[in-house]
Amino acid sequence: MWKKKFFFSIIAGYSIILIGCGRGSGTVHGKGNIAQQDTFEVASENQSVDFLSRATFGVKKEEIDALTSLNNYEQWIAQQLNIVPTYHMAWIEAHLKGVDNTPDLNSSLENWKEHSNTLGYVERDAWWHIAVYAPDQLRQRVALALSEILVISRNGPLLTFPDARISYYDTLLKDAFGNFETLLKDVTYHPAMGKYLSYLGNPKANPATGSHPDENYAREVMQLFTIGLYELNQDGTRKLHNGKPIPTYTQADIKEMARVFTGLSDNNSQFPAEAAFSSHKSRTTPMQAFEEEHDQGVKTVLRKTIHAGNTKGDINAALHMLFMHDNTAPFISRQLIQRLVTSNPTPAYVARVAAVFNDNGKGVRGDLSAVVKAILLDEEALQKEKQPEHFGKFREPLLYFTHLFRAFHAKGDATHTIQIDDGPTYRYESFNFNGTDMTQQEGALEALTVFNYFTPTDGPSSLTKQGLVAPELMLYGKRGIDDVLMGIINKNSFVYDTYELSINLDLHKEVAYVQANNIEGLIDYLSLLLTANSMSAQSKNKIVAYLKTAKDENDNPLSAKTIARYAIALVITSPVYALQR
Repeated sequence: MWKKKFFFSIIAGYSIILIGCGRGSGTVHGKGNIAQQDTFEVASENQSVDFLSRATFGVKKEEIDALTSLNNYEQWIAQQLNIVPTYHMAWIEAHLKGVDNTPDLNSSLENWKEHSNTLGYVERDAWWHIAVYAPDQLRQRVALALSEILVISRNGPLLTFPDARISYYDTLLKDAFGNFETLLKDVTYHPAMGKYLSYLGNPKANPATGSHPDENYAREVMQLFTIGLYELNQDGTRKLHNGKPIPTYTQADIKEMARVFTGLSDNNSQFPAEAAFSSHKSRTTPMQAFEEEHDQGVKTVLRKTIHAGNTKGDINAALHMLFMHDNTAPFISRQLIQRLVTSNPTPAYVARVAAVFNDNGKGVRGDLSAVVKAILLDEEALQKEKQPEHFGKFREPLLYFTHLFRAFHAKGDATHTIQIDDGPTYRYESFNFNGTDMTQQEGALEALTVFNYFTPTDGPSSLTKQGLVAPELMLYGKRGIDDVLMGIINKNSFVYDTYELSINLDLHKEVAYVQANNIEGLIDYLSLLLTANSMSAQSKNKIVAYLKTAKDENDNPLSAKTIARYAIALVITSPVYALQR
Protein backbone atom coordinates (compact mmCIF):
# COMPACT_ATOMS: atom_id res chain seq x y z
CA MET A 1 0.00 0.00 0.00
CA TRP A 2 2.69 2.47 0.96
CA LYS A 3 4.51 1.98 -2.32
CA LYS A 4 1.34 2.66 -4.29
CA LYS A 5 0.48 5.74 -2.24
CA PHE A 6 3.89 7.32 -1.97
CA PHE A 7 6.71 5.72 -3.88
CA PHE A 8 9.07 8.00 -5.75
CA SER A 9 9.40 6.02 -8.96
CA ILE A 10 12.85 6.61 -10.39
CA ILE A 11 11.65 6.44 -13.97
CA ALA A 12 8.89 8.97 -13.32
CA GLY A 13 11.48 11.18 -11.71
CA TYR A 14 13.71 11.09 -14.74
CA SER A 15 11.14 12.83 -16.85
CA ILE A 16 11.13 15.62 -14.27
CA ILE A 17 14.91 15.81 -14.33
CA LEU A 18 15.12 15.72 -18.11
CA ILE A 19 12.71 18.63 -18.43
CA GLY A 20 15.14 20.73 -16.42
CA CYS A 21 18.24 19.64 -18.30
CA GLY A 22 18.54 22.70 -20.50
CA ARG A 23 21.82 24.15 -21.57
CA GLY A 24 21.84 26.63 -18.73
CA SER A 25 24.14 29.61 -18.54
CA GLY A 26 26.81 28.57 -16.09
CA THR A 27 29.96 30.67 -16.22
CA VAL A 28 33.44 29.21 -15.97
CA HIS A 29 36.12 31.28 -14.30
CA GLY A 30 39.12 29.14 -15.13
CA LYS A 31 42.71 30.25 -14.92
CA GLY A 32 45.73 28.02 -14.76
CA ASN A 33 45.74 24.26 -14.89
CA ILE A 34 43.65 22.98 -11.98
CA ALA A 35 40.84 24.09 -9.72
CA GLN A 36 40.75 27.80 -9.33
CA GLN A 37 39.60 29.02 -5.96
CA ASP A 38 41.55 30.72 -3.23
CA THR A 39 41.53 27.75 -0.85
CA PHE A 40 40.34 24.18 -0.71
CA GLU A 41 38.46 24.71 2.54
CA VAL A 42 35.29 22.76 3.24
CA ALA A 43 32.48 25.26 3.72
CA SER A 44 29.80 22.89 5.02
CA GLU A 45 28.73 19.31 5.67
CA ASN A 46 26.83 19.47 2.38
CA GLN A 47 30.06 20.12 0.51
CA SER A 48 31.74 17.24 2.31
CA VAL A 49 28.96 14.93 1.12
CA ASP A 50 29.22 16.16 -2.46
CA PHE A 51 32.99 15.67 -2.52
CA LEU A 52 32.96 12.26 -0.86
CA SER A 53 30.18 11.04 -3.15
CA ARG A 54 32.60 11.50 -6.04
CA ALA A 55 35.78 10.32 -4.35
CA THR A 56 34.51 7.22 -2.51
CA PHE A 57 32.04 4.37 -2.92
CA GLY A 58 29.56 6.24 -0.75
CA VAL A 59 29.41 8.59 2.19
CA LYS A 60 29.44 7.57 5.84
CA LYS A 61 28.54 10.06 8.59
CA GLU A 62 31.86 9.66 10.38
CA GLU A 63 33.67 10.44 7.11
CA ILE A 64 31.54 13.55 6.65
CA ASP A 65 32.52 14.65 10.15
CA ALA A 66 36.19 13.86 9.55
CA LEU A 67 36.43 15.81 6.29
CA THR A 68 34.45 18.73 7.69
CA SER A 69 36.78 18.80 10.69
CA LEU A 70 39.88 18.49 8.50
CA ASN A 71 38.48 21.41 6.52
CA ASN A 72 40.64 20.81 3.47
CA TYR A 73 39.94 18.70 0.37
CA GLU A 74 43.56 18.74 -0.73
CA GLN A 75 44.77 17.29 2.56
CA TRP A 76 42.12 14.55 2.36
CA ILE A 77 43.38 13.56 -1.09
CA ALA A 78 46.98 13.58 0.18
CA GLN A 79 45.98 11.22 2.97
CA GLN A 80 44.27 8.88 0.53
CA LEU A 81 47.27 8.81 -1.78
CA ASN A 82 49.40 7.52 1.08
CA ILE A 83 47.16 4.62 2.14
CA VAL A 84 48.54 1.18 1.32
CA PRO A 85 46.44 -0.35 -1.49
CA THR A 86 43.89 -3.03 -0.65
CA TYR A 87 44.37 -5.74 -3.26
CA HIS A 88 41.68 -8.26 -4.19
CA MET A 89 43.96 -11.25 -4.66
CA ALA A 90 45.54 -10.70 -1.26
CA TRP A 91 42.11 -10.37 0.37
CA ILE A 92 40.92 -13.61 -1.20
CA GLU A 93 44.03 -15.58 -0.28
CA ALA A 94 43.82 -14.27 3.29
CA HIS A 95 40.12 -14.92 3.81
CA LEU A 96 39.28 -18.15 1.97
CA LYS A 97 39.45 -21.07 4.35
CA GLY A 98 39.09 -24.54 2.92
CA VAL A 99 36.19 -26.75 4.01
CA ASP A 100 35.91 -30.56 3.95
CA ASN A 101 39.45 -31.34 2.79
CA THR A 102 39.61 -28.37 0.42
CA PRO A 103 42.90 -26.61 1.23
CA ASP A 104 43.09 -22.88 1.82
CA LEU A 105 43.44 -21.13 -1.50
CA ASN A 106 46.77 -19.50 -0.69
CA SER A 107 48.36 -22.94 -0.29
CA SER A 108 46.72 -24.58 -3.29
CA LEU A 109 46.76 -22.27 -6.28
CA GLU A 110 45.73 -25.02 -8.68
CA ASN A 111 42.26 -24.70 -7.14
CA TRP A 112 41.76 -21.55 -9.23
CA LYS A 113 41.20 -23.85 -12.18
CA GLU A 114 39.53 -26.71 -10.35
CA HIS A 115 36.97 -24.46 -8.66
CA SER A 116 36.76 -21.69 -11.27
CA ASN A 117 32.97 -21.37 -11.10
CA THR A 118 33.00 -21.16 -7.32
CA LEU A 119 35.83 -18.64 -7.29
CA GLY A 120 33.92 -16.47 -9.74
CA TYR A 121 31.49 -15.84 -6.89
CA VAL A 122 34.38 -15.17 -4.56
CA GLU A 123 35.68 -12.53 -6.98
CA ARG A 124 32.39 -10.65 -6.56
CA ASP A 125 32.33 -11.14 -2.80
CA ALA A 126 35.84 -9.73 -2.48
CA TRP A 127 34.94 -6.71 -4.60
CA TRP A 128 31.92 -5.86 -2.47
CA HIS A 129 33.75 -6.34 0.81
CA ILE A 130 36.62 -4.12 -0.28
CA ALA A 131 34.34 -1.46 -1.81
CA VAL A 132 32.48 -1.18 1.50
CA TYR A 133 35.27 -1.57 4.04
CA ALA A 134 38.61 -0.65 2.44
CA PRO A 135 40.23 2.55 3.77
CA ASP A 136 41.81 3.45 0.40
CA GLN A 137 38.46 4.61 -0.97
CA LEU A 138 39.82 7.04 -3.54
CA ARG A 139 42.11 4.41 -5.09
CA GLN A 140 39.27 1.88 -5.16
CA ARG A 141 36.91 4.38 -6.77
CA VAL A 142 39.45 5.40 -9.43
CA ALA A 143 40.17 1.74 -10.21
CA LEU A 144 36.47 1.19 -10.96
CA ALA A 145 36.55 4.22 -13.27
CA LEU A 146 39.63 2.85 -15.04
CA SER A 147 37.97 -0.57 -15.38
CA GLU A 148 35.22 1.14 -17.37
CA ILE A 149 37.74 2.63 -19.78
CA LEU A 150 40.37 -0.14 -20.07
CA VAL A 151 37.75 -2.87 -20.23
CA ILE A 152 38.01 -6.60 -19.79
CA SER A 153 35.05 -8.74 -18.70
CA ARG A 154 34.00 -12.09 -17.34
CA ASN A 155 31.54 -12.16 -20.23
CA GLY A 156 33.57 -13.74 -23.01
CA PRO A 157 36.80 -15.72 -23.14
CA LEU A 158 37.65 -14.92 -19.49
CA LEU A 159 34.47 -16.52 -18.11
CA THR A 160 36.21 -19.43 -16.40
CA PHE A 161 39.36 -17.57 -15.33
CA PRO A 162 38.53 -15.53 -12.21
CA ASP A 163 42.17 -15.35 -11.13
CA ALA A 164 43.08 -13.59 -14.40
CA ARG A 165 40.30 -11.05 -13.88
CA ILE A 166 41.21 -10.43 -10.24
CA SER A 167 44.88 -10.00 -11.11
CA TYR A 168 43.92 -7.51 -13.81
CA TYR A 169 41.77 -5.47 -11.41
CA ASP A 170 44.67 -5.41 -8.96
CA THR A 171 46.81 -4.00 -11.76
CA LEU A 172 44.36 -1.12 -12.12
CA LEU A 173 44.53 -0.58 -8.37
CA LYS A 174 48.32 -0.63 -8.37
CA ASP A 175 48.56 1.92 -11.18
CA ALA A 176 45.57 4.10 -10.28
CA PHE A 177 47.82 6.87 -8.93
CA GLY A 178 50.85 6.11 -11.09
CA ASN A 179 51.75 7.13 -14.62
CA PHE A 180 49.31 6.50 -17.44
CA GLU A 181 52.06 5.13 -19.70
CA THR A 182 52.95 2.58 -17.02
CA LEU A 183 49.28 1.68 -16.68
CA LEU A 184 48.98 1.30 -20.46
CA LYS A 185 51.99 -1.01 -20.56
CA ASP A 186 50.82 -3.10 -17.61
CA VAL A 187 47.38 -3.47 -19.16
CA THR A 188 48.86 -4.39 -22.53
CA TYR A 189 51.17 -7.08 -21.11
CA HIS A 190 48.55 -8.51 -18.77
CA PRO A 191 47.44 -11.97 -19.93
CA ALA A 192 43.80 -11.19 -19.08
CA MET A 193 43.78 -8.40 -21.67
CA GLY A 194 45.72 -10.61 -24.08
CA LYS A 195 43.12 -13.34 -23.74
CA TYR A 196 40.13 -10.98 -23.80
CA LEU A 197 41.19 -9.11 -26.93
CA SER A 198 42.77 -12.14 -28.59
CA TYR A 199 46.42 -11.14 -29.02
CA LEU A 200 47.79 -13.62 -26.47
CA GLY A 201 49.47 -16.20 -28.66
CA ASN A 202 49.09 -13.91 -31.69
CA PRO A 203 51.67 -15.02 -34.31
CA LYS A 204 53.05 -13.04 -37.21
CA ALA A 205 51.59 -13.43 -40.70
CA ASN A 206 52.21 -16.69 -42.49
CA PRO A 207 52.30 -16.27 -46.28
CA ALA A 208 52.13 -20.02 -46.75
CA THR A 209 48.73 -20.26 -45.07
CA GLY A 210 47.52 -16.72 -45.77
CA SER A 211 47.08 -15.99 -42.05
CA HIS A 212 47.34 -12.45 -40.68
CA PRO A 213 47.88 -11.07 -37.17
CA ASP A 214 44.78 -10.54 -35.05
CA GLU A 215 43.65 -6.89 -35.24
CA ASN A 216 41.46 -6.78 -32.14
CA TYR A 217 43.78 -5.12 -29.63
CA ALA A 218 45.43 -3.01 -32.32
CA ARG A 219 42.06 -1.37 -32.91
CA GLU A 220 40.83 -1.06 -29.33
CA VAL A 221 44.06 0.27 -27.85
CA MET A 222 43.62 3.25 -30.16
CA GLN A 223 39.86 3.61 -30.29
CA LEU A 224 39.04 3.02 -26.62
CA PHE A 225 42.19 3.17 -24.51
CA THR A 226 44.15 6.19 -25.77
CA ILE A 227 43.27 8.44 -28.71
CA GLY A 228 39.69 7.77 -29.76
CA LEU A 229 38.16 7.91 -33.22
CA TYR A 230 38.58 11.59 -34.06
CA GLU A 231 41.24 14.23 -33.58
CA LEU A 232 40.55 16.43 -30.57
CA ASN A 233 41.41 19.87 -29.34
CA GLN A 234 42.83 19.95 -25.83
CA ASP A 235 39.40 20.88 -24.48
CA GLY A 236 37.96 17.62 -25.80
CA THR A 237 36.06 19.15 -28.71
CA ARG A 238 36.59 17.66 -32.16
CA LYS A 239 38.86 19.23 -34.72
CA LEU A 240 37.11 19.78 -38.05
CA HIS A 241 38.19 19.87 -41.67
CA ASN A 242 35.66 21.28 -44.09
CA GLY A 243 33.11 20.95 -41.31
CA LYS A 244 33.76 17.23 -40.75
CA PRO A 245 35.60 15.43 -37.93
CA ILE A 246 39.09 14.14 -38.73
CA PRO A 247 39.71 10.41 -38.11
CA THR A 248 42.68 9.68 -35.91
CA TYR A 249 43.63 6.45 -37.70
CA THR A 250 42.83 4.36 -40.75
CA GLN A 251 42.38 0.67 -41.44
CA ALA A 252 45.94 0.68 -42.72
CA ASP A 253 47.07 1.90 -39.29
CA ILE A 254 45.17 -0.95 -37.64
CA LYS A 255 46.87 -3.51 -39.89
CA GLU A 256 50.30 -2.06 -39.14
CA MET A 257 49.55 -1.88 -35.41
CA ALA A 258 48.42 -5.52 -35.46
CA ARG A 259 51.91 -6.46 -36.64
CA VAL A 260 53.27 -4.75 -33.51
CA PHE A 261 51.24 -6.96 -31.17
CA THR A 262 52.63 -10.29 -32.38
CA GLY A 263 54.88 -12.60 -30.41
CA LEU A 264 53.30 -12.33 -26.95
CA SER A 265 52.11 -15.33 -25.01
CA ASP A 266 52.02 -16.53 -21.42
CA ASN A 267 54.91 -18.26 -19.72
CA ASN A 268 53.89 -21.57 -21.31
CA SER A 269 54.99 -20.12 -24.68
CA GLN A 270 51.91 -21.47 -26.43
CA PHE A 271 50.91 -20.49 -29.96
CA PRO A 272 48.09 -20.39 -30.92
CA ALA A 273 46.40 -18.80 -27.91
CA GLU A 274 43.88 -21.58 -27.37
CA ALA A 275 46.62 -23.73 -25.89
CA ALA A 276 47.63 -21.18 -23.25
CA PHE A 277 46.24 -20.04 -19.88
CA SER A 278 46.84 -23.44 -18.30
CA SER A 279 48.25 -22.35 -14.92
CA HIS A 280 47.60 -19.74 -12.25
CA LYS A 281 50.98 -18.16 -12.95
CA SER A 282 50.31 -17.95 -16.68
CA ARG A 283 47.05 -16.11 -15.99
CA THR A 284 48.42 -13.61 -13.49
CA THR A 285 51.94 -12.66 -14.60
CA PRO A 286 52.86 -10.44 -17.54
CA MET A 287 52.98 -12.02 -20.98
CA GLN A 288 56.40 -12.82 -22.39
CA ALA A 289 57.98 -12.11 -25.76
CA PHE A 290 58.72 -14.90 -28.22
CA GLU A 291 60.76 -13.42 -31.03
CA GLU A 292 60.26 -16.23 -33.50
CA GLU A 293 56.53 -15.37 -33.56
CA HIS A 294 57.01 -11.60 -33.80
CA ASP A 295 56.87 -9.63 -37.04
CA GLN A 296 60.28 -7.98 -36.96
CA GLY A 297 59.77 -5.77 -39.98
CA VAL A 298 59.41 -1.97 -39.99
CA LYS A 299 55.88 -0.74 -39.19
CA THR A 300 54.34 2.61 -40.04
CA VAL A 301 51.54 3.69 -37.69
CA LEU A 302 49.94 7.15 -37.56
CA ARG A 303 52.61 8.38 -39.98
CA LYS A 304 55.36 7.33 -37.57
CA THR A 305 57.92 4.57 -38.04
CA ILE A 306 58.40 1.74 -35.55
CA HIS A 307 61.49 -0.31 -36.22
CA ALA A 308 62.84 -1.75 -32.99
CA GLY A 309 62.68 -5.19 -34.59
CA ASN A 310 61.89 -7.07 -31.38
CA THR A 311 58.61 -7.71 -29.57
CA LYS A 312 58.87 -5.51 -26.49
CA GLY A 313 60.78 -2.81 -28.32
CA ASP A 314 58.05 -2.49 -30.94
CA ILE A 315 55.23 -2.66 -28.41
CA ASN A 316 56.75 -0.13 -26.04
CA ALA A 317 57.45 2.23 -28.93
CA ALA A 318 53.86 1.96 -30.14
CA LEU A 319 52.45 2.52 -26.66
CA HIS A 320 54.73 5.51 -26.12
CA MET A 321 53.56 6.98 -29.42
CA LEU A 322 49.94 6.64 -28.28
CA PHE A 323 50.77 8.00 -24.84
CA MET A 324 52.38 11.09 -26.38
CA HIS A 325 49.59 11.65 -28.91
CA ASP A 326 47.80 15.00 -28.56
CA ASN A 327 44.46 13.23 -28.22
CA THR A 328 45.31 11.08 -25.23
CA ALA A 329 45.19 13.78 -22.56
CA PRO A 330 41.72 15.16 -23.45
CA PHE A 331 40.34 11.73 -24.37
CA ILE A 332 41.24 10.10 -21.05
CA SER A 333 40.69 13.23 -18.95
CA ARG A 334 37.14 13.72 -20.17
CA GLN A 335 36.17 10.13 -19.45
CA LEU A 336 37.60 10.26 -15.93
CA ILE A 337 35.68 13.47 -15.29
CA GLN A 338 32.52 11.73 -16.50
CA ARG A 339 33.08 8.75 -14.22
CA LEU A 340 33.79 10.83 -11.12
CA VAL A 341 32.04 14.19 -11.39
CA THR A 342 29.81 15.14 -14.30
CA SER A 343 28.60 13.60 -17.55
CA ASN A 344 28.80 16.90 -19.45
CA PRO A 345 31.97 18.73 -18.41
CA THR A 346 32.56 22.07 -20.06
CA PRO A 347 35.41 22.25 -22.58
CA ALA A 348 37.21 24.52 -20.11
CA TYR A 349 37.05 21.82 -17.42
CA VAL A 350 38.41 19.20 -19.81
CA ALA A 351 41.17 21.57 -20.93
CA ARG A 352 42.29 22.27 -17.37
CA VAL A 353 42.51 18.57 -16.53
CA ALA A 354 44.16 17.71 -19.86
CA ALA A 355 46.79 20.37 -19.14
CA VAL A 356 47.61 18.56 -15.89
CA PHE A 357 47.79 15.25 -17.78
CA ASN A 358 50.28 16.88 -20.15
CA ASP A 359 52.33 18.36 -17.31
CA ASN A 360 51.75 17.82 -13.58
CA GLY A 361 53.63 21.02 -12.81
CA LYS A 362 56.94 19.19 -12.51
CA GLY A 363 57.41 18.35 -16.18
CA VAL A 364 55.84 14.87 -15.87
CA ARG A 365 53.24 13.73 -18.39
CA GLY A 366 50.53 11.22 -17.47
CA ASP A 367 50.66 11.56 -13.66
CA LEU A 368 47.29 10.03 -12.73
CA SER A 369 47.44 11.17 -9.11
CA ALA A 370 47.72 14.75 -10.36
CA VAL A 371 44.93 14.16 -12.89
CA VAL A 372 42.56 12.76 -10.27
CA LYS A 373 43.37 15.62 -7.95
CA ALA A 374 42.74 18.14 -10.72
CA ILE A 375 39.36 16.53 -11.48
CA LEU A 376 38.15 16.54 -7.88
CA LEU A 377 39.48 19.99 -7.00
CA ASP A 378 38.39 21.80 -10.15
CA GLU A 379 36.11 24.79 -9.62
CA GLU A 380 33.30 23.09 -11.53
CA ALA A 381 33.40 20.16 -9.11
CA LEU A 382 33.65 22.28 -5.96
CA GLN A 383 31.22 25.02 -6.95
CA LYS A 384 28.16 23.17 -8.23
CA GLU A 385 25.90 26.05 -7.30
CA LYS A 386 27.55 28.08 -10.09
CA GLN A 387 27.08 25.36 -12.69
CA PRO A 388 24.19 24.94 -15.15
CA GLU A 389 21.24 22.65 -14.48
CA HIS A 390 22.72 19.75 -16.37
CA PHE A 391 25.86 19.60 -14.19
CA GLY A 392 26.28 16.25 -12.47
CA LYS A 393 25.79 12.60 -13.34
CA PHE A 394 23.30 9.84 -12.74
CA ARG A 395 24.56 7.36 -10.19
CA GLU A 396 25.66 4.06 -11.61
CA PRO A 397 23.43 1.26 -10.26
CA LEU A 398 26.47 -0.30 -8.62
CA LEU A 399 27.02 2.89 -6.60
CA TYR A 400 23.51 2.85 -5.17
CA PHE A 401 24.39 -0.31 -3.32
CA THR A 402 27.93 0.55 -2.27
CA HIS A 403 26.57 3.80 -0.80
CA LEU A 404 23.69 2.03 0.95
CA PHE A 405 26.06 -0.52 2.47
CA ARG A 406 28.62 2.08 3.55
CA ALA A 407 26.14 4.68 4.85
CA PHE A 408 24.37 2.15 7.05
CA HIS A 409 27.40 0.06 8.01
CA ALA A 410 26.29 -3.17 6.37
CA LYS A 411 27.49 -6.43 7.82
CA GLY A 412 27.63 -9.76 6.04
CA ASP A 413 27.71 -13.35 7.15
CA ALA A 414 31.02 -13.89 8.94
CA THR A 415 30.94 -17.61 8.17
CA HIS A 416 29.49 -17.66 4.66
CA THR A 417 30.16 -20.97 2.92
CA ILE A 418 30.50 -21.44 -0.82
CA GLN A 419 29.01 -24.70 -2.11
CA ILE A 420 30.08 -26.70 -5.14
CA ASP A 421 28.57 -30.01 -6.24
CA ASP A 422 26.34 -29.95 -3.15
CA GLY A 423 29.33 -29.80 -0.87
CA PRO A 424 31.05 -26.93 0.99
CA THR A 425 34.25 -25.65 -0.55
CA TYR A 426 35.35 -22.41 1.15
CA ARG A 427 34.25 -20.37 4.15
CA TYR A 428 34.75 -16.61 4.47
CA GLU A 429 32.93 -13.37 5.29
CA SER A 430 30.48 -12.30 2.58
CA PHE A 431 27.38 -10.28 1.71
CA ASN A 432 26.50 -13.04 -0.78
CA PHE A 433 25.46 -10.24 -3.13
CA ASN A 434 26.12 -12.03 -6.40
CA GLY A 435 24.79 -11.54 -9.88
CA THR A 436 24.64 -8.50 -12.11
CA ASP A 437 20.86 -8.89 -12.28
CA MET A 438 20.87 -7.32 -8.81
CA THR A 439 22.39 -4.13 -10.14
CA GLN A 440 20.66 -3.95 -13.52
CA GLN A 441 23.44 -5.79 -15.37
CA GLU A 442 26.34 -3.85 -13.84
CA GLY A 443 29.13 -5.53 -11.92
CA ALA A 444 32.86 -4.86 -11.72
CA LEU A 445 34.51 -6.33 -14.84
CA GLU A 446 31.19 -7.69 -16.10
CA ALA A 447 30.37 -5.49 -19.10
CA LEU A 448 28.85 -7.29 -22.05
CA THR A 449 31.47 -5.92 -24.47
CA VAL A 450 34.77 -4.06 -24.56
CA PHE A 451 32.72 -0.87 -24.98
CA ASN A 452 31.75 -0.99 -21.28
CA TYR A 453 28.22 -0.94 -19.84
CA PHE A 454 27.71 2.39 -21.60
CA THR A 455 29.77 4.65 -23.83
CA PRO A 456 30.82 8.24 -23.04
CA THR A 457 28.32 9.53 -25.61
CA ASP A 458 25.27 7.53 -24.49
CA GLY A 459 22.04 9.14 -23.39
CA PRO A 460 18.31 9.22 -24.10
CA SER A 461 17.26 11.11 -27.20
CA SER A 462 15.67 13.87 -25.11
CA LEU A 463 19.15 14.74 -23.93
CA THR A 464 21.26 13.97 -26.97
CA LYS A 465 19.08 16.33 -29.01
CA GLN A 466 20.31 19.07 -26.69
CA GLY A 467 23.94 18.03 -27.11
CA LEU A 468 23.98 16.38 -23.66
CA VAL A 469 24.73 12.83 -22.54
CA ALA A 470 23.75 10.66 -19.56
CA PRO A 471 25.71 7.40 -19.97
CA GLU A 472 24.70 5.74 -16.69
CA LEU A 473 21.02 6.29 -17.41
CA MET A 474 21.22 3.64 -20.12
CA LEU A 475 21.56 0.98 -17.40
CA TYR A 476 18.48 1.79 -15.38
CA GLY A 477 15.89 -0.04 -17.45
CA LYS A 478 12.12 0.30 -17.28
CA ARG A 479 11.85 -0.87 -13.67
CA GLY A 480 14.82 1.01 -12.34
CA ILE A 481 16.59 -0.70 -9.45
CA ASP A 482 14.02 -0.09 -6.74
CA ASP A 483 12.99 -3.77 -6.36
CA VAL A 484 16.44 -4.78 -5.19
CA LEU A 485 16.82 -1.69 -3.03
CA MET A 486 13.50 -2.37 -1.35
CA GLY A 487 14.46 -5.98 -0.74
CA ILE A 488 17.68 -4.98 1.00
CA ILE A 489 16.38 -1.97 2.90
CA ASN A 490 13.19 -3.64 4.14
CA LYS A 491 14.63 -7.16 4.29
CA ASN A 492 11.31 -8.69 3.43
CA SER A 493 11.12 -9.13 -0.34
CA PHE A 494 11.70 -11.92 -2.81
CA VAL A 495 15.34 -10.81 -3.07
CA TYR A 496 16.23 -12.37 0.28
CA ASP A 497 14.16 -15.48 -0.36
CA THR A 498 15.70 -16.05 -3.78
CA TYR A 499 19.31 -15.06 -3.33
CA GLU A 500 19.84 -15.64 0.39
CA LEU A 501 21.56 -12.32 0.91
CA SER A 502 23.30 -11.99 4.25
CA ILE A 503 23.32 -8.19 4.35
CA ASN A 504 22.26 -6.51 7.58
CA LEU A 505 22.07 -2.72 7.86
CA ASP A 506 22.83 -0.99 11.15
CA LEU A 507 19.82 1.29 11.68
CA HIS A 508 20.13 2.06 15.38
CA LYS A 509 20.60 5.79 14.78
CA GLU A 510 17.62 6.00 12.42
CA VAL A 511 15.41 3.98 14.78
CA ALA A 512 16.38 6.30 17.64
CA TYR A 513 15.00 9.27 15.68
CA VAL A 514 11.67 7.48 15.29
CA GLN A 515 11.52 6.40 18.91
CA ALA A 516 12.08 10.03 19.91
CA ASN A 517 9.13 10.99 17.69
CA ASN A 518 11.48 13.07 15.55
CA ILE A 519 10.59 12.06 12.01
CA GLU A 520 11.55 15.53 10.79
CA GLY A 521 15.03 15.08 12.25
CA LEU A 522 15.35 11.64 10.62
CA ILE A 523 14.51 12.98 7.18
CA ASP A 524 16.87 15.92 7.62
CA TYR A 525 19.63 13.47 8.60
CA LEU A 526 18.96 11.19 5.63
CA SER A 527 18.76 14.16 3.29
CA LEU A 528 22.28 15.14 4.36
CA LEU A 529 23.71 11.63 4.32
CA LEU A 530 22.24 10.60 0.98
CA THR A 531 21.66 13.78 -1.04
CA ALA A 532 23.89 16.50 0.50
CA ASN A 533 20.65 18.20 1.58
CA SER A 534 19.44 18.47 -2.00
CA MET A 535 15.89 17.39 -1.16
CA SER A 536 13.32 20.15 -1.40
CA ALA A 537 11.29 21.19 1.62
CA GLN A 538 8.18 20.01 -0.21
CA SER A 539 9.56 16.51 -0.70
CA LYS A 540 10.70 16.30 2.91
CA ASN A 541 7.30 17.44 4.19
CA LYS A 542 5.48 14.86 2.09
CA ILE A 543 7.70 12.05 3.34
CA VAL A 544 7.26 13.17 6.95
CA ALA A 545 3.49 13.42 6.56
CA TYR A 546 3.31 9.93 5.09
CA LEU A 547 5.53 8.30 7.71
CA LYS A 548 3.54 9.83 10.56
CA THR A 549 0.32 8.25 9.33
CA ALA A 550 1.53 5.06 7.57
CA LYS A 551 0.07 1.74 8.68
CA ASP A 552 0.60 -1.85 7.67
CA GLU A 553 -1.78 -3.92 5.56
CA ASN A 554 -3.80 -4.74 8.68
CA ASP A 555 -4.17 -1.05 9.51
CA ASN A 556 -1.79 -1.29 12.46
CA PRO A 557 0.88 1.35 13.26
CA LEU A 558 4.31 0.59 11.86
CA SER A 559 7.22 -0.34 14.11
CA ALA A 560 10.04 2.15 14.62
CA LYS A 561 12.41 -0.01 12.59
CA THR A 562 9.92 -0.28 9.73
CA ILE A 563 9.42 3.47 9.66
CA ALA A 564 13.19 3.97 9.61
CA ARG A 565 13.53 1.55 6.70
CA TYR A 566 10.70 3.21 4.78
CA ALA A 567 12.33 6.60 5.31
CA ILE A 568 15.62 5.39 3.84
CA ALA A 569 13.80 3.77 0.93
CA LEU A 570 11.87 6.93 0.08
CA VAL A 571 15.00 9.08 0.06
CA ILE A 572 17.32 6.69 -1.78
CA THR A 573 14.77 5.93 -4.54
CA SER A 574 13.99 9.59 -5.14
CA PRO A 575 15.02 11.42 -8.33
CA VAL A 576 17.15 13.88 -6.36
CA TYR A 577 19.28 10.96 -5.16
CA ALA A 578 19.53 9.44 -8.63
CA LEU A 579 21.06 12.63 -10.03
CA GLN A 580 24.37 13.21 -8.26
CA ARG A 581 25.44 16.85 -8.39
